[in-house]
Amino acid sequence: MNKLASILNKTINILLIFFVVFLVLNEYYVVEFSATLRNVIAFLTMILILISAMKELLTNKSGLSRFINGVILFTSIVGGVFAIISKQLNLFLYTCILFSVVYGFVDLVYKKA
Repeated sequence: MNKLASILNKTINILLIFFVVFLVLNEYYVVEFSATLRNVIAFLTMILILISAMKELLTNKSGLSRFINGVILFTSIVGGVFAIISKQLNLFLYTCILFSVVYGFVDLVYKKA
């Protein structure tokens, strides 16, 4: 069961990094997506961030890891509420995405398979 959880965690982290890269490429006009596809990718990114943060909060024993994922979860919820109210991205969402990508990359590189 532990091997399956490790594979699932790595898959979620890889998908999260790919989706964020696609959104950044779209933002700088390297790749152009339609507005609908961009919104779908952004929604899937937020869902993956929430799933990843909740999984780490519930299963990880490390205090630093739990704190970082708590910050990710808090900023995603607050940023999501502010994004709905103001109809634009905000500092909370950028912080959430940055922490999620960095934590996902560190999780992929430094944790054992």
